[in-house]
Amino acid sequence: MKKIVLHIGLLLLTWNLVAQSSVNATVIIESSNSRSNTKLFITYEMAGVSYSDSLALDQKETRIEKTLPQPVVAQLATKNPDAGPIPILMNTTKTVLSLDPDGFTFSNNPIQDDLMYLTENDRIRPTYFPLYGELTEKKDSLGLQKLAEVFETLRQEDIRRAYTYFESNPTSPLILFAFQRYAAFLSDYAILEKDFNRLPNWAKESPDGKVIAAKIEGAKNMQINSTAKLFAQTSASGKRISLEAYRGQYVLLDFWASWCGPCRKEHPHLIALYNRYKNQNFTIISVSLDDKKTDWLRAITKDGLLWPQVSDLKGQQNALALSYGVQAIPANFLINPEGIIIGKNLKGEALDAILAQYLSK
Repeated sequence: MKKIVLHIGLLLLTWNLVAQSSVNATVIIESSNSRSNTKLFITYEMAGVSYSDSLALDQKETRIEKTLPQPVVAQLATKNPDAGPIPILMNTTKTVLSLDPDGFTFSNNPIQDDLMYLTENDRIRPTYFPLYGELTEKKDSLGLQKLAEVFETLRQEDIRRAYTYFESNPTSPLILFAFQRYAAFLSDYAILEKDFNRLPNWAKESPDGKVIAAKIEGAKNMQINSTAKLFAQTSASGKRISLEAYRGQYVLLDFWASWCGPCRKEHPHLIALYNRYKNQNFTIISVSLDDKKTDWLRAITKDGLLWPQVSDLKGQQNALALSYGVQAIPANFLINPEGIIIGKNLKGEALDAILAQYLSK
């Protein structure tokens, strides 16, 4: 069967990434052969906003042109489960990608090889998902505990690989991706400022870099024993909800999204806590990082959330999430009646204990 060969790369106005403060690039994706009823799907994220395109492979020399302000790691896939999704860095180096019945293969490209190494565990984790479903259905707590240890080992390996790459490859176009990768596994952006300052100018001034800088500033200002930043955002019912209106109460400021499985897994626990303490000077304000109102409202209804819900529907660029330095969700801040943060990212028994300490009197 004939292969489809795709040439993927960025044509840069400047090729020296390190010396420039920004990168202007055009993405060109071409198919040199044709194949009927086949599409290539390209998805990527930049500054918290998701983008997607598709390329019909039944025409010769089909191409998509985009202008990107930074190198971007995209995911490629077809409807064939054996052909992706696979990551690819869209940058200055042309990558030749072949699509055959068994999936994607790459030409010799050291940067692409590095990316595949950094993301190897992303392709290993899904192989455990069927087992997770089986163990959950059987309520096999011992098996789930052992599986959790496997996932933790993969997480630690991801951190090690990404940080080692960051340390060893300061001029690589993957340097920002490596930083973001290990940063995603850490709980507080405030501790990452030193590493962020080591990034080249193009990375710090990129859309992703500017979001990270905002989160670092937010995280630095929203530490335990600091004053919680006042805010107002629109509620699910269209009203403006402000933190100042809840001064005098304990407030759990909770960050979540409809697409976040771990967030929604926490909801039954939060509902129980809310019902236990709602008449004891306590409430919850949940901030959604959704960008589609229908998804947000549907999740609120399905999960039975009864406390105030707010969002500016800007996804991961939610202004409140940025100002509080929220790096990953679920995340939360416990604020006392004087407006002081007394706890961060509390879950399970830790959240139960601190609420009991302050409210069970």
